[in-house]
Amino acid sequence: MAKSPFYFDTNYREDTVLADGTLVRLRLVRPSDKELIATGFKHLSPTSRYRRFLSAKTALSESELTYLTELDGTDHFALGAITTLSDGTEKGLGLARFVRQTVDPFIAEPAITVIDEAQGKGLGRLLLLRLMAAAVERGLRCFRSDVLVPNEPMRALLRELVPEASVEPYEDIMRVDVPLPYLPANHPTDEMPKQNPLYRLLTLAAKLSLYAKHLSKSARDSSEAYPKNSNTSLESDEDH
Repeated sequence: MAKSPFYFDTNYREDTVLADGTLVRLRLVRPSDKELIATGFKHLSPTSRYRRFLSAKTALSESELTYLTELDGTDHFALGAITTLSDGTEKGLGLARFVRQTVDPFIAEPAITVIDEAQGKGLGRLLLLRLMAAAVERGLRCFRSDVLVPNEPMRALLRELVPEASVEPYEDIMRVDVPLPYLPANHPTDEMPKQNPLYRLLTLAAKLSLYAKHLSKSARDSSEAYPKNSNTSLESDEDH
C-alpha cells in the first residue's frame, strides 16, 4: 500500500489537554462516526445549532450524517475532537472541516463547531490551527467565510479587525477571504500569529457569538429572532 502524502491522514492522532483538564484526542472523521456526531449535535444549544446550520433543527438527517462523515479527505476534509468518558464510551466535543470550492480549487470554506460545554477552553483554536495545516498540505491557499454581521457597528468592527473583508450584496453578510499561512502540523496553540487575519476573525466571531446569545435569550430561541439570508461558516466562542 502506497504511503499517504499527508501528515493529516487516517493514521493521524493527537492527544491534548484542554484548559479545564479534559483529555481530548484529535483524529480524522470516519464513516462510523455518524452516531457520535448525531449525539454531539444534541449537546449544541439552539443558538449554536442555528449559527452552524441556519435552522432550528433538532436532529441531523441520515443524508446530513452521510455528508458529514463520508469524506474524500482532500476536497472535503474533517477533524473530530473526542474525549473518552469514565465508562469507556467516546463523546464528541468538536468538529473542524473544510470544503474545497469547485470554481476555485485553491479556496475552501471552513467550519468549526464546538459543543457548548467545551467552548472557551482552547479547543476551537486548536481545531483551527490543525485545519489550516491540513488545508495547506492539500494545496489550498485561502479560507473563505461568510460572516453574519447583524448591524453596522459589527460591520465596522469586522472592517477594522479584518481589512481583507469584502461586502457581499446581502444585508447581514460579509465575505472574508483569508490567505492561509504555512503552519507546521504541531504548531503550539498559544502561538497563533495575532497578525494573521484568521486570528482576528476568531476575535470578531466571539463578539458575534455574544450578540447571537443575546438575541436567543430575548426571543426565547424563537426562529423569528434570527436574521434571514445569513450564513456563518466559521464559529467561535470567547477564548476558544
